[in-house]
Amino acid sequence: MTVAATSTHSRFGRPYPARIAEFDALLAKHDGRTYPVEFQGAPKYLNVIRVPIDLPKYRLGNGRTVSLQEEFLARNATARSDLFSGDPELLDAQEVQHNILVELGDLSGLRKYFEDTRNVQEGPLVLDERGFVINGNRRLSTWRDLFESDQSKYAHFRYVDVVILPHCDEREIDRLEARLQISKDIKADYSWDTFANMLHQKREKDGFSNADLALLYDMKESQVTEFLDMRQNAIEYLKSRGKANMWSEVSDKDFAFRKLVGTREKMPDIGSKALFTEAAYVLIERPEEAGGRLYEAIPAVGEYLDQVRERLLTEFPVEAPKADADLEGLFGGAPAKGETRDAPLAVEIQKPENAERARQIIVDVIESQKQLKRDSKQANFLLDTCAKANTLLASAAKDGLRPESQRKGVEAQLKGIEAQLAKIRSYLEQHAQD
Repeated sequence: MTVAATSTHSRFGRPYPARIAEFDALLAKHDGRTYPVEFQGAPKYLNVIRVPIDLPKYRLGNGRTVSLQEEFLARNATARSDLFSGDPELLDAQEVQHNILVELGDLSGLRKYFEDTRNVQEGPLVLDERGFVINGNRRLSTWRDLFESDQSKYAHFRYVDVVILPHCDEREIDRLEARLQISKDIKADYSWDTFANMLHQKREKDGFSNADLALLYDMKESQVTEFLDMRQNAIEYLKSRGKANMWSEVSDKDFAFRKLVGTREKMPDIGSKALFTEAAYVLIERPEEAGGRLYEAIPAVGEYLDQVRERLLTEFPVEAPKADADLEGLFGGAPAKGETRDAPLAVEIQKPENAERARQIIVDVIESQKQLKRDSKQANFLLDTCAKANTLLASAAKDGLRPESQRKGVEAQLKGIEAQLAKIRSYLEQHAQD
């Protein structure tokens, strides 16, 4: 074990025996101050004691830090894998947690607030019986950082007020954390991915059901499910881009993943879901090239998926996978008609060398279909559309008939054009006397 990992005295928390001894000594000469905390189903008036700022330790299971912890491990390959899930007493974990909390404190304005020496501690930190901070981790990290920077100027942070919870299990701590933090400030202080990761952690680690989590955080169960679905999609997206657990890449894309989840539910089969999802990922990867806001562009992919598929297949002419009678029987029959090439097409546009061209096609289809919808409301839509088609075909005949032009797929497009021309001529003949 390295020196950094050993559990010795540091400004990031004293060893367990020293913490307990200090608590016992201070509580024995308690001055009578109390602080109300609703805990274990009833209000409790806990004794307030004043402890050295280097005594408490950070709670590694802090919901606020779960995304940043995962990203730290992803960016630091040499860090031990159980840094945040192993022994919370070890100083390497406490130091990294401190730095994460300081970063969060800076982002939320805590450091700027407490740099003003007129702003001092108001409510006590809430600690568990072992001396780990349940509520107030960001404040403690900020005060420690300020005190370390100038012990004379910030001498008022040499000691801090704390209260100590009675013996409890992790689920009770989760409930307290929800009451003290989430209910009042989640929208302001928790990024969507942090909250979603916290929900997942409490479900997997502490055994909460989706219904339990909905009750805990004053949400609908469907909202909990939505957050967890968004999280799973973000995981798949990040992995597909070689950025597993890089949560900062998606922390500002909550609307995109919410629209992705909601739109994909409407897809008719597995293949179309796969194609839609990967097309959405292509847009999320470069939102500035998506032709508009992601929360508008992603539902548009779903709306125009047939047209998107047709154009993508022209550029990436993949083959449908061969039928496998054994697999078809195992999974309940042959794939739906529309999905035979969707899955391989999704794989094709995921490739780094194809993503940019796929994105151009998707954006072009969306813009074209939106324009068609706008134009269709006009009385001269038929004439204008035929004129545009004529102009485009004239351009193709003038500039496209070159040796280097791609010819594969052109014949299929011409047949499609001829079929549409036959429909228009038939319509004109039927209404020639109108």
